[in-house]
Amino acid sequence: MFTRYLKTAALAVAVSAAALAAPSYAQARAGKPLQVIRLADQPAAEVSYAVVWVADAFGYFAEEGIRIERKTYANGPAGLLEFANGSVDAAMAAIAPFMQFAAQGGDFRMVISLTKGNSALVGLKKYNSYADLNGKKVGVPGLGTTHDAVLSYVEQSQNLKYQRVMGKVTDIAVMLDKGEIDAYIGWEPASAMAVAQNDKLHYIAQLPPLKNVESLEMIVQTKLAKEKPELVTGFVRAIRRGIEYVKNNPKEKVADIIAKKMGDPKMLPIVNTALGSVILTDPRVDMPSTRILMQTIAKQGKIPAEKVKDVDAWMAQYIDYSFLDRAEKSLGLAK
Repeated sequence: MFTRYLKTAALAVAVSAAALAAPSYAQARAGKPLQVIRLADQPAAEVSYAVVWVADAFGYFAEEGIRIERKTYANGPAGLLEFANGSVDAAMAAIAPFMQFAAQGGDFRMVISLTKGNSALVGLKKYNSYADLNGKKVGVPGLGTTHDAVLSYVEQSQNLKYQRVMGKVTDIAVMLDKGEIDAYIGWEPASAMAVAQNDKLHYIAQLPPLKNVESLEMIVQTKLAKEKPELVTGFVRAIRRGIEYVKNNPKEKVADIIAKKMGDPKMLPIVNTALGSVILTDPRVDMPSTRILMQTIAKQGKIPAEKVKDVDAWMAQYIDYSFLDRAEKSLGLAK
């Protein structure tokens, strides 16, 4: 089942929206073509971006006059290369690659946070902590990922050192099975799938040791934000409705939607497990953990040290909550 899942991980499966009535403010305009938003994400990451795919499943984007054109890349940094050349309009990825992109002169508007956590540590059952892996080979889904930053935070805060082995998230579980690595840190549901399919493995730590750690956000092209603010507001509103659905419904219902999105209803128990690795209901960036992550990647030499003298001021140049504020006001969610 793991092989079949990997082959179909990037395929979107339509889910009926009949179970949820659409509010009148968001009715799609009959007879008018939907505006396409080309959206970058990563393979085997449906759980990580659950709120987006819930919104898609219930037709929230269509109600805003939007059609998502999904484009899948090996990891966040790879997707950002396409964002930089204008091949995509929006990208879902993690805070570390986004801010490394910014430090290199990249331009974007960060409009909503999608996920906290999402850095599960999976490994052989003889290991039970990050400390147990000191000196061991740990797989990482790419330099510049937030998973690499979390691992570096652990090294710096616990005085540990790992032998990093880079690989695609869909490959490192296989490497672990072959004994080429001792553990890996990755995103969901790839991690839950590996645990379910290999009785030699378990979650060494399902959540990272940095509380409420910021993981994934949505960015859009600055030009799109300036020229089509209502489109971006509608895009964010659809995602915000997805967050409300996740917040107000049992995990099992969310898991059912995501398993269907993945094209395999038999994935349901795995998705249920994977949802324990992510926090999906806070649409704003967690600044305490973000400050730590930015300081961590500065120590790694991935961004200039001067950028983290005032992380909040630097981040404020890219975070734009105006679309989220308008979306929440229209939904009656404004505080």
